[in-house]
Amino acid sequence: TKPIYNPDGSYYYDNQSTNQYARLFNNTSYRKQQTTSADLKADFDITKGLKASVFGSMQRDSYLDGGYATLASEDSFENSDYPSGGYAFKNNFLSQAYAFEPTLQYNTVVADKHSFTALAGYSYRYNIEEGARMSTRGFLNDQFNEDNMGVGQALADGKASMGSYKNDNTLIAFFGRVNYAFDNKYLVQLILRREGSSRFGDNNKWGNFPAVSLGWNVTEEKFMENVKWVNYLKLRAGYGVTGNSGFANNASRVTLGPGGKYLYPDGSYRETYGPTRNPNPFLKWESKRETNIGADFTLFNSKLTGSLDLFDRTTKDLLDLYTTPQPPYIQSQIYANVGNISSRGIELALSYQAIKTKDFTFSMDFTGSTIKNTLNSYSNDVFAVKFKTFGSIGGAGDLGDAITTYEGEDVGIFYGKRFAGFDADGKWLFFNRNGEAVRNDKINISKDKNLTDLAPLGNAIPKYYASYTANFTYKNFDFRVFLRGKFDYKILNTTALTYGNPFVTGSNYLRDAFGKYSEINDTFMYSDYYLENGTNVKIDEVTLGYNFKLKTKLIRNLRVYATGQNLATITGYSGNDPDFVQDTGLGPGIDSRGAYPSTRSFLFGVNVGF
Repeated sequence: TKPIYNPDGSYYYDNQSTNQYARLFNNTSYRKQQTTSADLKADFDITKGLKASVFGSMQRDSYLDGGYATLASEDSFENSDYPSGGYAFKNNFLSQAYAFEPTLQYNTVVADKHSFTALAGYSYRYNIEEGARMSTRGFLNDQFNEDNMGVGQALADGKASMGSYKNDNTLIAFFGRVNYAFDNKYLVQLILRREGSSRFGDNNKWGNFPAVSLGWNVTEEKFMENVKWVNYLKLRAGYGVTGNSGFANNASRVTLGPGGKYLYPDGSYRETYGPTRNPNPFLKWESKRETNIGADFTLFNSKLTGSLDLFDRTTKDLLDLYTTPQPPYIQSQIYANVGNISSRGIELALSYQAIKTKDFTFSMDFTGSTIKNTLNSYSNDVFAVKFKTFGSIGGAGDLGDAITTYEGEDVGIFYGKRFAGFDADGKWLFFNRNGEAVRNDKINISKDKNLTDLAPLGNAIPKYYASYTANFTYKNFDFRVFLRGKFDYKILNTTALTYGNPFVTGSNYLRDAFGKYSEINDTFMYSDYYLENGTNVKIDEVTLGYNFKLKTKLIRNLRVYATGQNLATITGYSGNDPDFVQDTGLGPGIDSRGAYPSTRSFLFGVNVGF
C-alpha cells in the first residue's frame, strides 16, 4: 500500500496513482443548480361528448460548476507547464424546454354496445441549450481560488482553455387515436403519429409511426359462464412502430470549426475554419417495431391474478457513426442509418392470496422475465461493419474493449483469451484455437473468426430477472419482504485485474494479490481468468409495522414501522456490488471500479391520519 505522506510531512504523489486523501484537503468542486418549471392545462366542453384541451409547459435548468486545486495539490504538483501553480475552472449551462399540445377528443356510445373514442392532436417541442467553460493554471497563491481567473499565468501565456456553445432542436407531431369497444368484449385501438425533427437530414425529417392493438375479454362470453375457476380472462395482441431521435443536434449537417492559426500575406496570424462533420441529408428516424401478445387473468375465486407477455422487438435503421473513405468524404466518420437489432422475451407477473383468515393473511407477488438480444446486421451496400467492440476495460494495461458483437450473434458477448494456467515462471498461458496451451505472444488476436484464437467467454446480460414479495399480517402487525435477483450472466472483475496483480510494482494491491492471484508473475491481461458468475439475489427491503386501534375521533389511524433497505446480497461474485454493474445496452458487464460502496439503510417512521 502506498503512503499518504512523505517523510517530511508533505503529501506523497506519483504518476501511477492518485492520493485520494490529499484530494479531500486540496481540491474543491461544486455545482450550483436551479430548476424552474411551469405547466398549464385547460379543458373546454364544446358539446356533448366533444372536448378540447390545451397543454403548455416550460422548464428552465441552469447550473454553475466551479473548482480549484491548490498549489499543494497533486494536480498542480504533477503539471509540467506550471508545476505547483494551482488550477481553476468554471463552467455554466442553461437549458430551456418548451411544449405546446392542443387536442380534440370525442366520445360516443351507439346502440348501447358500440363505444367510440377518437382523439386528434398536435404537439410542439422546442429545446435550446447553451454553455461556456474556462480553465487556467499558474496561480501564485491560493487566495482567489476560481473567483479571479484572470490572474492565472496560463491566460497571459495563451495556454488557458476557453469555449462556448449553443444548439437547439424542434420536434413536431400530428397524432390521432381511435378506440372502439363492442359490448365490452372486443376492443380495438388504432394510433398514428407523424413526427418531424430538425435533427434529421433535409430529405427525411418526417416519419410515420402507426400502432394497433386488439383485446378480447373472454370472460364476457356466454360459454365462460360455467367456468367458475376463471374469474377474469383477457387476451390481447398489438403491433406498433416508434421512432428514436435521441442523438446529437446538427449530426446531419455540415458544421464548421477552427483549423488553426496561419500566417497571412499581410504578416498577421488569422484563425481558419473548415468542415468538422460530414453532412448526411438522408439521415432518417431510427424505428422500433414491436409485436406482443399477452393475457391478463384472475383465477380460483380471485386468489391468483397475473399477466403474461411475449414480445418481439426489432430496431431498424440504427443511428451510429460509421467510418468513411477520404476522399470523397472530408471527415473520417458520418452519422448514418445502417444497423438492425432484435430482442425477444417473455414477462410474467403473478399475485397469489395464499391465506386469508380473521387474524392472519399471507400473500405473495412474483415477476420474472427473460430476454435475448441479437445484432442482426451492422452493414449495408455502403458501410461494411462485420463486428463492433464495446465495454472499455479501462485502468492500467490499455486492454481495449472486452465485448465483441458479430453480425448475427447475441449482444453482450465477452470475447477474449481462454485461460490455461501459468508456466513455471508464472507467465500467462492461454488456449489457442487448437486447444493447445501457449504463451500470450503465440495467441492470434485477429477478429477474423477463421484465424483468431479468441473465443466467446460468456454473456454479460442476465438471462433471467426475477423478484419476489411476501406480505404478512397478523392482527395489528404487518410484515413485508422484497427480494430481487439477476441470474446466469458474467461480470468482468476489473478491480481484481487492476489491483490483484503482484507482478506490477508501484500500485495499491488487493489482499488477494498475495493469495488467490499470487501465482501471477506477468503483466496485466484480459481473459476469462477475471470473468465471474454475476448471479445474485438481493434482500432489498424488509418492513415491520404495527397499526394502533385508537378509540378516539381525533386520530383516524396510527401506524409505526421500521424498514431496512439493501440488507444483503447473496452472490458468488467477489468484486463490487453487482447491482452497480451495467446489465443492459451494448457494453454491459464491466465492473468499472468507479461506483461508491452500496449503503445499508434503516428507516423508522410514523403515519398518522386525522
